Amino acid sequence: MPHKRGKSGRRVNKPAYTSGRYRPTGAGSLGRGEHVIDEDRPFAEIRRTLHDALRMLSLHRWAFFIPFSIVTCAAFVLSLYYPRTYRATTSFERRNDPVMTNLPISAGAASFKYFRNTMVQDLTSVECMSEVAENLGLTKDLERDPDGTLTAASTQRRNALARSLASGLRVSTVSPSEHIDIIRITYTGPDPTIGRKLVDEVKRTYGRRTMSWIRNFLTSQRDYFEQEAQEAGAEVKKTQREETRLRLENPHVDPNNPGAISLKLAQLEMERRELQLRQREYQAELSALQQLLAATELPVASGPEPADEGETPGNEVYVSPQAHQLSGQIREVDQKIEELRTTRGMTDLHPEIEKLFVRRGWLQDELEHQCAIDYDAAVTNGSLGTLAKVSSSAVLAGQPYNGDRARLLVQIAAQKGKLKDIEISMRTNELATDQIRQAKREVYDKQEEFAEVTGRVAQAKQKQRRLETTLASIEPAIKAVEQNRLLRFSEGQPARGSSIPISPKSQTIVLLSLLAGLATGVVFVVLAEVFDHVYRASGQVARSLGLPLLESIDEIITAKDRRYLFLRKTVVTPLIVICLVGLTGFVGSMAYLSIEQPWTYQKIRRIPQAAIRLFADQPPDTQVH
Repeated sequence: MPHKRGKSGRRVNKPAYTSGRYRPTGAGSLGRGEHVIDEDRPFAEIRRTLHDALRMLSLHRWAFFIPFSIVTCAAFVLSLYYPRTYRATTSFERRNDPVMTNLPISAGAASFKYFRNTMVQDLTSVECMSEVAENLGLTKDLERDPDGTLTAASTQRRNALARSLASGLRVSTVSPSEHIDIIRITYTGPDPTIGRKLVDEVKRTYGRRTMSWIRNFLTSQRDYFEQEAQEAGAEVKKTQREETRLRLENPHVDPNNPGAISLKLAQLEMERRELQLRQREYQAELSALQQLLAATELPVASGPEPADEGETPGNEVYVSPQAHQLSGQIREVDQKIEELRTTRGMTDLHPEIEKLFVRRGWLQDELEHQCAIDYDAAVTNGSLGTLAKVSSSAVLAGQPYNGDRARLLVQIAAQKGKLKDIEISMRTNELATDQIRQAKREVYDKQEEFAEVTGRVAQAKQKQRRLETTLASIEPAIKAVEQNRLLRFSEGQPARGSSIPISPKSQTIVLLSLLAGLATGVVFVVLAEVFDHVYRASGQVARSLGLPLLESIDEIITAKDRRYLFLRKTVVTPLIVICLVGLTGFVGSMAYLSIEQPWTYQKIRRIPQAAIRLFADQPPDTQVH
């Protein structure tokens, strides 16, 4: 009887074996499943739990091994399709010229700090990454218009590609000094072939775009600030002219020193008193000269020649020294003419005598003119009463000359001129005094007007100086750009990157696959134990029946059963184990190689495809049947 059934209906399996033979379970011995754990020994509970776990694993080893192998292989196979993440890294140096520290800040000035703050945005911007994609040829298959530009749909696809590429970039910066930045660009993505080319192209495109942007920016800034400086200069001229007009209209107002008006007024009053004093002195001197002239003047008789029109006999005449000098020169010319006629017999048509006549005519005209001047001067002085106009003929006839009288007349004329000057100065002083008094009454209003105008002038000048300073800082930067030294990029070494992915790790794949297989095997072992209704030992039967077990017989094994057991133990079981272990090892090796040696993995994968192509390319008569 190979099986027994107890009260609970469970099947009773054969008792435990020892070396293939049945060992009866008596009062003095227990089966392997019935060994007693001494409760007094340390860690008794742990030992019991571990013992039970190993017992279950031993009993349900196939329930553990087969799911373990299958799940582990499945995990390895799934890991082959898990997305790989590759990394490529490059770095470059950006060095700026010190003139960049003085660049204007307005409108996003090109200061070095500005480039530091916007570097990540510049590197990963859609415009920069779109240009990178164009240079790498990633957009060559996109649809284009006849003129070569991308269509609207293609532009959207290119921008989406640029954003996806930018999402895999990471930028970090190290600044050893104020003027040096070392930028590190790292690409992390699923494509192992594009990484190094991408980061290198990003580095070159960033440098090219930055330099182009700097040139355009500085040129536009220079043009803008030059225009602003011209407008500021025009504003300065306008405000200065307004200030000049105000100062010309108010010459006596000093906005910085209002008290100067009172000082000027006091000076004018003092000047007026001095003028009045000098006027009295000049009038006293004039009176003395006139009295002296009246005491010394004598009447001058006219000559024997009849007087010209306008002369009155018995009147006083005045002949200046210049007139007497001219009359003497005329007499000399007459004497010379007479001498040439007498001694040399020349007529009036002789050239020398004609020249002398021309000279005498000129001297005659000058004499008449001088006589008119003398008469006008005597009339103007008004100190001689009724004067007769002396003619040139009278002077030539020998009019006497009174030098003291003429000197007195000159002094009197000069004194009257001084008095006229004093009167003019007094009128000017009075007019200036009235103006200053008027300015003194309006000083408060004018001071406010001056303050407003001078404030506008100062503001316009300050704006002009600021713009000129800004232009002075831009010009060196433009020269530095033209010399390619404003912002220098050192590309350094080419990008570094490996075909081995950084994620997932081979150790992680192997560990997770083994853990998944172990977990699955444990679950199946637990399920097999839960749903197992087989008695493994006689003690289980006795406990299930509640009765002592008196005797049990072993399972009757025939020769056929022995052959079946032998075949299963020596052929089937090793074959299954070898197949499962080999499959697990092969799949695990492929998963490991796909990460650590992807080139080897690709070669292995191409072996079946090459074999198939080789078999397909063979002629029909040489194919193997």
